[in-house]
Amino acid sequence: MKAVHVLGNRQIAVEDFPDPTPGEGEVLVHVKASGICGSEMGGYRGDRAQAMNSGHECAGEVIDASRASRLKVGDRVGIAAVWGCGECRWCRAGQNTYCDNRRGLGGAHAELVVAPEIWCPKLDDETPYDVGVLLSGDGLGVPYHVSRRSPTVGGMMVAVVGTGPIGLGHCLVQAFLGAEVIALDLSPARLELAQKLGAAHVVNVSEVDPIEAVGEITRGMLCDKVIEAAGGPQALKTALRIVGKAGTVVACGEQGAVPISPAEDLIRRDITMMGSWFYQFREQPAMVDLYHRGLRVGDLITHHFPLSEAAQGFRVMDEAKSGKVMLEP
Repeated sequence: MKAVHVLGNRQIAVEDFPDPTPGEGEVLVHVKASGICGSEMGGYRGDRAQAMNSGHECAGEVIDASRASRLKVGDRVGIAAVWGCGECRWCRAGQNTYCDNRRGLGGAHAELVVAPEIWCPKLDDETPYDVGVLLSGDGLGVPYHVSRRSPTVGGMMVAVVGTGPIGLGHCLVQAFLGAEVIALDLSPARLELAQKLGAAHVVNVSEVDPIEAVGEITRGMLCDKVIEAAGGPQALKTALRIVGKAGTVVACGEQGAVPISPAEDLIRRDITMMGSWFYQFREQPAMVDLYHRGLRVGDLITHHFPLSEAAQGFRVMDEAKSGKVMLEP
């Protein structure tokens, strides 16, 4: 099969790799679309080659179900990026990300992937494969899970710090749920995308002071909720400064340690702070329902490339001007 090989130093090759073979309870999927995740950019920019690639968002058609019991050849499926053991209390409850023995999908930028059938949600015939990637992966999963961890009420003022593909997903979901969304970023192109996806206000933090700008937009009240989606210390510090009294900060951008003053940042203003990671498998049907009710999931996608042009797809993501970038074998 053909698959993307991440060579490091922003170099990408498409090479031949052995076809994977499904084990017990697994299916072989012919990938129809795979999404490039912002989390892959670190490896792309780094100086070490990967064994293949760290792609983990894809959808496709089952072509071998000989060792499966639920799925059959011809089924259209997405693939969750996080796989639980399937047997523990968390997995039985559909809360796979809490599984102590979880593992995950990798190498998804390829013609073929193998995955446990229990973590492959079926796609209906009306759902395009590229949208199916978002309905079963990070693209919608992370924003939807945040909306469940910290429910949004119509009329809330919600800020999204960082408008990469995940941040854009937050803008889309929060606006759909009735929030007045403020998007903050350094990239004019991505702020423009945020407006198209429902953000009522945009703040370019390289041009204005974000605290002053948000204060002006909110008449000094600041935000009911702030979602940090950039994954950097400054972004989290900004989130804590633009949340209003008794508000909530949700951290979903992966990063290292960030100094926080419990007294100044949390206690004296009654601030709630929480983390949120990926989505729980039991939430996936509700994500599909939102799509069929009009959530414009497909609008998160700005670029499509054939697998053979994967290098160009990674370059577009690296420029921080795109929404979701799809590769299509």
